Amino acid sequence: MVTPESIVRSEPDYRFDFCGGHLAIDFTNTVGSRGSDPEEHFNTYGDVLAWAEARRVLSRADASKLKRRASADPDAARRAWRRAVDLREALYAVLSRAAGGGAVDQASLARLNRYVSETFGTAQLSAAGGRLTLATPSDEGLDAMLAQIVRAAVDLLTSDAMSRVGRCADDTCAWLFLDTTRSGTRRWCDMKSCGNRSKVRRFRKH
Repeated sequence: MVTPESIVRSEPDYRFDFCGGHLAIDFTNTVGSRGSDPEEHFNTYGDVLAWAEARRVLSRADASKLKRRASADPDAARRAWRRAVDLREALYAVLSRAAGGGAVDQASLARLNRYVSETFGTAQLSAAGGRLTLATPSDEGLDAMLAQIVRAAVDLLTSDAMSRVGRCADDTCAWLFLDTTRSGTRRWCDMKSCGNRSKVRRFRKH
């Protein structure tokens, strides 16, 4: 049986980077070199599943289950992939504007709010372990993992932590990060990559 292209990883050797420090931010950082020559790393539903498993949004067993279901319904897998990319781009647009201190783009916010409405529309308070938690009913859709990302995004966007969201100082990168340093002066998504490249460029100018 030939495996549908929709669930095969487009870049089997690519390792996702989680330097963003927050689930919602790491989700947006699945496009390389955003500020110059974008490199898409979500080209198939298989890529989205691989990211979700690597980021521990999904267990290996759950990822395998979704992969089997996606293999039986490639069209549904492609729809789930398109929704993941759409959510990611709306979320990046909102977060990056907020990180730069600019006004939120209303069109992007409206796109993001569609996912918020879907995620929280049937949510209920549930008593567990002596405390109340907000629970969303189990979703059997192939894009069920997106609910966790939406909830994480809402928590971030409505918290004081938003003042700590920054954009990489390397304009060719444009990745986002949550600055957890005590000084609040983090400039790079990753000092070992973007930070070092900047140092090399400055050295060559002198």
